[in-house]
Amino acid sequence: MRLLASLCFAAVLAAAPPAITDLQPRGAQKGRPFELTIVGQNLGEGATVVSSLPATFTPLGSTKPGMESRYATFLVEPTGEWAVGIYPLRVKGQNGLSNVLLFNVGSFPELTEEESRPGAAAHQNDSLEKAQTLPSTPLTLNGTLAGPERDVYRLQVKAGERRVFEVDARRAGSAVDPVIRVYDAAGKQISRSEDDPLLRLDARLDMTFPKEGFYYVEIHDARFSAQAQNFYRFKTGAYAYAADIFPLGGRRGEAIEVTLSNVTVKADLSSVKTPQTFVNLPDSPSLPLPFAVGDFPEQREPVTAPLQLPVTINGRLAKPAEIDKYTLNVQPGEEYLFELQARELGTSKLTGLITVFDEAGKKLASAGDGPLPVDVGAVQASSRTLGDPFLQFKVPDGVTKITVSVEDLALRGGTHYAYRLHASRSGADFQAQITSPFVNIPAGGTALVTVNINRRGYTGPLRIEPLSLPPGVTVAGGDIPHEIPDPNNRANSRRGILTLTAAPDAKFAAGDIGFRVISTDPQTPKIERVATGLGYSIGIAGATAQGVVDRQRPLVGQWLGYQLPAALTDPAPANLTLTLEKATKKPAGYEYLFRWRWTTRDRMQSVPEAVTVDLPNFIDFRAIEMEVDKKDRTTGTFLVTSTRNTLPALYNIGVMGRLMSGGQAQEIYSPLLPLQVAELDPEEKPNDANSTPAR
Repeated sequence: MRLLASLCFAAVLAAAPPAITDLQPRGAQKGRPFELTIVGQNLGEGATVVSSLPATFTPLGSTKPGMESRYATFLVEPTGEWAVGIYPLRVKGQNGLSNVLLFNVGSFPELTEEESRPGAAAHQNDSLEKAQTLPSTPLTLNGTLAGPERDVYRLQVKAGERRVFEVDARRAGSAVDPVIRVYDAAGKQISRSEDDPLLRLDARLDMTFPKEGFYYVEIHDARFSAQAQNFYRFKTGAYAYAADIFPLGGRRGEAIEVTLSNVTVKADLSSVKTPQTFVNLPDSPSLPLPFAVGDFPEQREPVTAPLQLPVTINGRLAKPAEIDKYTLNVQPGEEYLFELQARELGTSKLTGLITVFDEAGKKLASAGDGPLPVDVGAVQASSRTLGDPFLQFKVPDGVTKITVSVEDLALRGGTHYAYRLHASRSGADFQAQITSPFVNIPAGGTALVTVNINRRGYTGPLRIEPLSLPPGVTVAGGDIPHEIPDPNNRANSRRGILTLTAAPDAKFAAGDIGFRVISTDPQTPKIERVATGLGYSIGIAGATAQGVVDRQRPLVGQWLGYQLPAALTDPAPANLTLTLEKATKKPAGYEYLFRWRWTTRDRMQSVPEAVTVDLPNFIDFRAIEMEVDKKDRTTGTFLVTSTRNTLPALYNIGVMGRLMSGGQAQEIYSPLLPLQVAELDPEEKPNDANSTPAR
């Protein structure tokens, strides 16, 4: 009986945080109550919904007896006006926060694809002969695509009838890259859409039918890929939507006039705190378009006078091969930063090229014309691999005036080639991003947080600090060493790590933790940047390596303006600690002996005989001779060695071990330790140190 009680107690302690994998449905008609079923793990009793959707979420209990931890159903009722758009949704349980999935609010009555209903047979509508018939009235249909599948729908239209077909997928948090095809009654394809200019990778068709009859709409994934988030929302009706937008953004705190398909609307940025908001045509059922929010004074082209910095120029390459040019009075030795916002906003097709010339027309520098991961033909289509360029520029001797030009790499132009050019006085700089969408900190345990640093000329040491911490939580780590300057002045990416450790009696409500990154080189002016958060990260199956032709990057939600949502979760089944036992000077560097130790909450809990060592930015990193203690299996040692290439600096080291508890794997982290690598004797310093650290 005592053993059974011990095992039950351990299972309670080891309860994992909630996770959500699906929402049923993925959207709803605005203003109408509906039932929402959240599918996932560890949902359990007491789970509540956290969302920006103005609604109450009343638990209805599980409709699947015995599956209460996998399904949670809520009655959703409006508490305010629902605008058409995308809303984040997550679950907060008694044991922490879940990930975010996105919920779509539309204007039209909602339908569900027959084969997507629970328990329905597959392949019910994968051909013209088996097409699912839809009503002729405006509607939004919720469907799914299971890998190499085609969904076909049958519609009756009148002669001269205009109808819009639109698919919400990537914009709504789906990994599907949709294609729309329309066929006539004889099965002949009469129209096709993929990657509409303003819809990221989503698709839209606007058609007027010449004659009455039945037509077929086919929807499939462009790569016929199998995805975990494989839903789509298919809208059809005769409605207005924004086919172009200018400008692409505005200054925070101001009211901006925005032109959407020759209609002028106001974007009120007076209280916007996020890096992006959304604008739409009045009463349009189409999803609103992203609108960037900046902090510099703004101008619109044409700009004939020399630029006064800092400034953001809103321009558009209105015709093919157009080049926009701006002048700037400078002095030798001054440093400037020019950045484009276009393609990454999702509202421009521009593959940007920035070039700087002197007064004589001599090219001094450029960005955006480096080696391409795809050929120019692919660029002229829709490359998924390229971002927007930036250019750091130092004025050479003898130059007092420069011209900055903006053009499209493939010499294209038109209404969909707008841009935002940010220009500022800036030398060494960096950017910081929190790479975890959220964190659950075990009571009495430790969680790891990673911050990615993109260096833009600054090569000195950095320190990551929390802006605020919940009560009972302490932080360790956050040190990023200096590095050898890159002669090509490339933007190196470096990883910084911190650990958050909660006291056993810690109690705090879920909330955001912010981080700032500070330069600590006493020889350069202080630089301080607040790290941005991901909001969410939704994986897309497929090629992920940098440079491949069809690179698929995760969907992220920086537009939400979140930093790092954090919550307290149940104690882990064990804790892990790390200590430095000895540092020894060797002819080629240093040797550090570390010991890890497990402390379990239940003596029956098994622990692994090895741990994973994390020591980022450490050149020539090696962890060797990992051995578990033969007399005490809860502890062991390993060695870390440095070489002549290892830069003398302050580093952070930690270990992680995986445990099985309650049938689930858990990653347990130790609090980070500082590791100071001392300077080598002068005669032992390297002359050609390799500047590629472990990340």
